Amino acid sequence: MGARTSHQRVAVVGAGLAGLMAARTLQQSRDVRVTVFEKSRAPGGRAATRRDGARTFDHGAQYFTHRDARLADDMVAWREAGVIAPWNARVAARDNGTWRAANDAETRWVAVPGMRSLGEHLAQGVDVRYADTVSALRADAERWWLHTSDAQEHGPFDHVLLAMPAPQSHTLLAAHAPDFLSHVTATAMQPCIAALVELAAAPAVSWDAAFVNDDAVLAWVARNASKPSRGTAECWVLHARADWSVAQLEAEPASLVAPMLDAFNQLLDARVDVVHAVAHRWRYAIPAPVAADAPLAHYDAASALGAAGDWCAGGRVEGALLSGRALAEQLLASLVRR
Repeated sequence: MGARTSHQRVAVVGAGLAGLMAARTLQQSRDVRVTVFEKSRAPGGRAATRRDGARTFDHGAQYFTHRDARLADDMVAWREAGVIAPWNARVAARDNGTWRAANDAETRWVAVPGMRSLGEHLAQGVDVRYADTVSALRADAERWWLHTSDAQEHGPFDHVLLAMPAPQSHTLLAAHAPDFLSHVTATAMQPCIAALVELAAAPAVSWDAAFVNDDAVLAWVARNASKPSRGTAECWVLHARADWSVAQLEAEPASLVAPMLDAFNQLLDARVDVVHAVAHRWRYAIPAPVAADAPLAHYDAASALGAAGDWCAGGRVEGALLSGRALAEQLLASLVRR
């Protein structure tokens, strides 16, 4: 890429938590202007919430934990602003037909009143273009241009940062081959099918959520109403195992509800009275594990391209936030070095 002007224009593709964290970090520099392109109509990515009248479902990321000191100030600010709260859930696990309490002492955090609220908070003050799917990148002598699925071209931009699942990032990057492309290529992501279920009454269980480690269909179930500020509707989220999700990925969503409800009934040892149930496919949900010393983000100053996401950090919400910030910091550091 050619020489840049002193005023940098940056396009961020993806308004999930990584993309929004990157955008907010970049906006702290007065020399950078950021535009975020998001294919959905709401921010947050898989930190998502579906609202349907009194029904509320966190159908993607269920909660997050805080382990890294680099997010300590953010956590304090978000809690003081009422954006996040602890989820004091009774969490169980089942192995080989035996129930036990989940053996971890970490605080589980959720955004309120829904997981999407953290993305909505991070998007405040950021120029986000919703329902705008980026389908290709084009480079001219000195700048980048973004083609969107409505046959529009946006630009010019001095830098393009992709905050998307690795397979989607690979599609956009392959023609341009930045130096980190091999890392993106090597990252596999598995799907997860979610069932969003409202029951007529609460089931007779002593837990609010459970890791299901011994079922052929389900991997996780959670009572959404046990989270703070979720209302009183008896809404449950069921997540399927990765291998079952792979096998059923191209099936009609309506056909996926029945087998997931059957598995839920067997888990509860009772038949639930269902008021409402739909399925949602997360095509890219579970990234492959990463090494402890793997980079949190990838930026190539020569091409002015970068990539970040939870896939750089093992799939955790905290990892997505750290990855987005790291990508922005790498870009800013490259500007200082020039």
